[in-house]
Formats: sequence, C-alpha cells, structure tokens
Amino acid sequence: MKKFALSALAAVLLSGCASTAEQTQIKELTQRITDLETTQRLLASNVQMPHLVTMPTNIAFSDGVSLGDPKAPLALVEFTDLQCPYCAKFQSDTFPSFKEKYIDTGIVYYVARELPLVSMHPQAAPAAVALRCAAEQGMNNYEPMKSALFEMGSKLTSESYTQEAEKLNLDADMFSTCMTNGKYAKSVNQSYKYASSLGLSSTPSFIMGRNTGLEVTDFQVLKGAVSIETLDKAVADFSEK
Repeated sequence: MKKFALSALAAVLLSGCASTAEQTQIKELTQRITDLETTQRLLASNVQMPHLVTMPTNIAFSDGVSLGDPKAPLALVEFTDLQCPYCAKFQSDTFPSFKEKYIDTGIVYYVARELPLVSMHPQAAPAAVALRCAAEQGMNNYEPMKSALFEMGSKLTSESYTQEAEKLNLDADMFSTCMTNGKYAKSVNQSYKYASSLGLSSTPSFIMGRNTGLEVTDFQVLKGAVSIETLDKAVADFSEK
C-alpha cells in the first residue's frame, strides 16, 4: 500500500499538477514514513531481528542536496563522509565526468546524503553541516565548498568552516547562525541513521536506480571510489531494461 501510495504521489509531483502546499505536504508525509521505517530497522538491528533489517525496495531522497533534473529517468544517491579519502577520490576523479555526462544532460538526478563516520572522522558531521550552510546561500557555493572540505580532509578543524565561508564571500552572520541553529545538524543525523538502517557502513556508498520523483527504486548498490567506467555500465544496464 505504501509503495503504491508513494508512487502515485510521485506521479503527481512530476506532472507539475500539485500546488506548492500540496508538494510540501507530500514530502513531509514521505519523510514521516521514512523516519518510521528507519526507526523500525534500527530497533530490529539492536534486538537482533535481522529479518526486519532488510533493505527496503525504495531509497528515499529526503532532504538531500540535489543536482540535475528532478524528472530524470535515473537517480543516484550518494552517502558520503567529508573526511573520507575514498569519497574525496570519487569527487575529484569521477564526479566531474559523471556530472558532465549524466547530470547536466538530464539522464541522472543526483542526491547527496551524509554518512559521517564520526568514530574515525570527528569533523565529518560539522563539515557536512557547513556544506549544507554554504548551499543554503546558493547552489553555486556547493561544489566549491565540498571540494575545499575534501582537500583539507584530516586537517579540518572547527575554524575551517568560517575560513572557507569567507573565501566564498558568504554572508558571515547567516553562515554562523546556520552552523549553530541545529537545523542541518538534525538533517545530517537523520541521514546517518537512515544509512545505518540500510546496512551501509562504509563511504562512499551509492544507490543507482530508477527515479520515482521522491525515491530510487529498482536499484543497485555500489561502494567505494567507483570509476566513471563503473557508472557508465550502471547507466547502460538500466537503459537495456
């Protein structure tokens, strides 16, 4: 029932017939369902009931940062850690080509979500908040901030974010408020819990599949600093179905 309902809601969103208020309500409802399922899987994992921890049939976009055409036939959700060297390698070696070939051409809708492995990377969560705060002041700030954070990697400190915001000429007061008001810290934490509930424990992890407008379905999971050749094959596989 839930799968049918969300598919129908996605169709309304993609058709452009829903009002802004209706679209907001649909997204809020989808997020509530996702949060409930996430909690169920995490609880099941804690009490060792693995039959309830299987990966769902659809993977939610939620409030992830998105690039590209939301009506693209395919979608790629990336779960990343901004202090992860393999995530940095993907960002520098693969993402530019992938963006040019598939995101910019309307073939793939890209959604970035967070999986900060804080036990190994203590600045991964605040770095994710800083990236969200930069994007809040314009998506033109997203990729430069992301590249800068990846470049610093293990050298990130609590002062790094303000310094990078200054380099991008962001509004200092807005950025400071954004970093401390807890809005994006909550989003990052929800993304971490969601990824954990899916059984994802390494970064980067990718979900490539068909775009419903709200989620990825009929997907495959890719892990590690995947090459553009690997992503070429994944896109081609879906094109052949």
